[in-house]
Amino acid sequence: MRFSTFVFRNVLRRRIRSTLTMTGMAVAVTAVVALVGLADGLSKSMEKLYVDRGVSLIVTRADSVSPLSVTIPAKVATAIEQLDGVAATCAGLVDFVPIEEFGEPVGVQGWPPGNYMFDELKILSGDNLSDKDPASKNVVVGTTLAEVKKAHVGQTITISDEKFHIVGIFKTSQDIENSMVIMYLSDAQKALGKKGMMTGCTVKAKDTSEEGIARVRAQIEGPLAETCGLKGKLRAKVPGEFVKENKQVGYAKAFALMTSAVALFIGFIGVLNTMFMSVFERTREIGILRAIGWGPSRVMRMILLESVLLSIGGGIVGTLGGLGLIKLLSHLPTVNGVVQAAISADIVVKGFAIAIIVGLIGAAYPAYRGSRLLPTEALRHE
Repeated sequence: MRFSTFVFRNVLRRRIRSTLTMTGMAVAVTAVVALVGLADGLSKSMEKLYVDRGVSLIVTRADSVSPLSVTIPAKVATAIEQLDGVAATCAGLVDFVPIEEFGEPVGVQGWPPGNYMFDELKILSGDNLSDKDPASKNVVVGTTLAEVKKAHVGQTITISDEKFHIVGIFKTSQDIENSMVIMYLSDAQKALGKKGMMTGCTVKAKDTSEEGIARVRAQIEGPLAETCGLKGKLRAKVPGEFVKENKQVGYAKAFALMTSAVALFIGFIGVLNTMFMSVFERTREIGILRAIGWGPSRVMRMILLESVLLSIGGGIVGTLGGLGLIKLLSHLPTVNGVVQAAISADIVVKGFAIAIIVGLIGAAYPAYRGSRLLPTEALRHE
């Protein structure tokens, strides 16, 4: 009998225990793939929001812990637009606020009238906000939010005791915006109690090379910041850097990693217990194998390969479970439009690699103990 066949049959001999071990490993891998995938999807969604629109820089306060935690004067965006090398800017005020008719906090975003960002909205029903009088209290609602909350054109919604009329339902290529309410910047400032302020602004550079963007960045963080009385308080970041330093994204990834670590530890304990029991129950069998010429290294390889087979089985089931779970979660109202459902290949590879590594570590000591059994002692074992 070939060595590999012998190992495979050993795994099948104790089907219930093997199944339970693979199940524990599958749960651990599912947690890794799903949670890390969600956090990664959130990061990619945020970066895609800026990159797809040709945004070169995002300007916020340098001391902001979160993009939504502090604001800067909206006049800064106007000053930036006057700089050489700047093609366009968009001052934006963003926050999550309760909307009485929707029953929960919803993302609200304000843009200046006539801004290029309104051209990004594909109106599915009703009118675009840019076609309406800036003095009127009108809003447009993303298609995902409209579907979940049954919002429709003509409906009145209440934001901070202010009444607004839905004049259009829009869709964009950005999942996050499809779950938001968009209004004029002045209306958002009043409704959110942040008159004359913005969360930050996006900047399109005329020269999109690294050197061109660096020159604009230096002007914003240097002379312009000093002119606006914000010396050392303005920070212009490229999209990738902005998302990477975003505290919400960091918290999401940290939570995913901590939860995954707990799941992996449980999987490790399962493998350790299974392999210890396997060695204990097969002491006489191992003694016979040693007596007919098997060396310690061959016994160790047998036990480690059995663990790897269990881990691979758990990795396959866990990866499929993680893919299914993240697809399901991405369609739930609480995260729909916030994360991408796509799972990158590197996360799948990491899931498999982690399963195998945990399996090897969990089986290392039992394998060592089994390989050190003396034939005479093992054959006397009852």
